[in-house]
Amino acid sequence: MLQRPELLANVRLDVEGVEKIPREGPMIVVFNHRSYFDGTVVGVVLGQTGRSFRFLGKKEVFDAPLVGQLSRMAGGIRVNRSSGSDEPLEAAIKVLKAGEAISMAPEGTIPRGPAFFATELRGRWGAARLAAATKAPVIPVGLWGTEKVWPRSARLPRLSFSEPPEIRVRVGDPVPLRYRSPEADTKRIMSALMDLLPPEARVPKNPTHEELLATFPPGYEGDPTAEVARRPGTDT
Repeated sequence: MLQRPELLANVRLDVEGVEKIPREGPMIVVFNHRSYFDGTVVGVVLGQTGRSFRFLGKKEVFDAPLVGQLSRMAGGIRVNRSSGSDEPLEAAIKVLKAGEAISMAPEGTIPRGPAFFATELRGRWGAARLAAATKAPVIPVGLWGTEKVWPRSARLPRLSFSEPPEIRVRVGDPVPLRYRSPEADTKRIMSALMDLLPPEARVPKNPTHEELLATFPPGYEGDPTAEVARRPGTDT
């Protein structure tokens, strides 16, 4: 349901590397998180393989109207990050050991404030731990431009059929992991994702006040420049 190309009728999709996604067997597809639209884009791209994927996402996604219902219907695995429970991880391991595929954003949430424009991606350890437990290949998918369609500051996606925004998607080779340290393997995963982004992603940027505000939920009234320490990807 989340993999239908009609959902991308208002964008220009630039995709390369779909052939690198295995057509069978367990795998963990990871993507960088920029927008509420990321899951839709990744779902449609993965749908080109003819395979189904289970989505691993934070509980806020499953609690949201409509999107949450669709995520549950698609067999998503709900993660409550504040609980400290390994139940979602164990459920994902069972899925992978059964030969199925999972997609997830290792950052856990969309970066906000200056972190959104950082030239380095930071992730949580979930993908690395899943890979170590199952030896399923980790396939990176780099996203760029999804925030033009549905920024965090908007309650609904911005539809523009006259000037549809371009979304860039690059699928990479399996990430070589060592399975000895989840922290070290997570860095390898995030580095592989960064390598798939366009050159401008690696150029330091001084965002405007409006650009910073676009990375926050609707109604945010704080100082977006003061959110430097608030970055995803912390397991300690």
